[in-house]
Amino acid sequence: MTTAYPTFPEHPTGELAERLRKIRYIITDADGTMFTGAKATVNTAGQPSAELVKILVELQLAGVSVIPCTGRNRAMIQEDARVLGFPGWIAEMGSVLCTRQSSQPEWHYFCGSMPYEEGCGKTPHDVICDTGVIDAMLSRWKGSLEAYHDNGIGFEYREVTVALRGAIDEDEAQEMLDESGLPLYLADNGMVSRISGETTLNCDLEHPVGIHTYHVTPAGVSKGTGIVRFVELAGLQPDEVLGAGDSPADCVIADAVGTFLFMCNGLGHPRAAEELAARNNIFVSGEKATDGWVAAMRSLLAAKE
Repeated sequence: MTTAYPTFPEHPTGELAERLRKIRYIITDADGTMFTGAKATVNTAGQPSAELVKILVELQLAGVSVIPCTGRNRAMIQEDARVLGFPGWIAEMGSVLCTRQSSQPEWHYFCGSMPYEEGCGKTPHDVICDTGVIDAMLSRWKGSLEAYHDNGIGFEYREVTVALRGAIDEDEAQEMLDESGLPLYLADNGMVSRISGETTLNCDLEHPVGIHTYHVTPAGVSKGTGIVRFVELAGLQPDEVLGAGDSPADCVIADAVGTFLFMCNGLGHPRAAEELAARNNIFVSGEKATDGWVAAMRSLLAAKE
């Protein structure tokens, strides 16, 4: 795919090859980037494929660790990490960090500038809901906004952010959050390609148009700041890390790492051009989603040979 932005090359050379040789960690968005349809055993077209699993094994053998950074909750990504052998993870848009995945994972809340007292008996998610702003938003956009259930697990199992999906006036929503009494912002985590299970949204479930995934998030928390904190906790250097994502919200990852891979399937987002133009360390994948991610990882390994 030809774009106005540098494409991640099949055979890296020069300064990029030097950068890639230093990479020891890949901090990557999950759905729409590494995974298609939340599955590890399909390609971008949804057809059965072992390519993603194979490249994960090859990266591990090369001493490169993959750290998923996602809007998913801890329960979901922790199980993914256990099954696929990820040594750590970043959940809920950068607000729950695990620096060591094991039988007793080491994980931390990251709440940015939102006041939160450990031991208060509530999660940061509960503190946000107690303001009433989430109920007010759901009432304001009834039929156009709903609490987003993480692949059927349920939004109530989130611990810091509040996940929503729909199509709303984001500026008006932010004004409501500004009046909540807590420093909060509305993060757009990308477009929804399909809606499964029960929904209250008035849209085509098989081919939803204009439906976004949103996360009501403490101010100062993003995938970018969460990664900065993760890098600090894990004792890494930014130039040892390659980031990857498929939405404008993921582009903040580029500010925390040496090199960033933007999936070309995210180029259609109305804010993509602005976010990409604001940074000079972003490369665009040559193919969409899983296929593009796998191809980029093969390029990374080629640079290390």
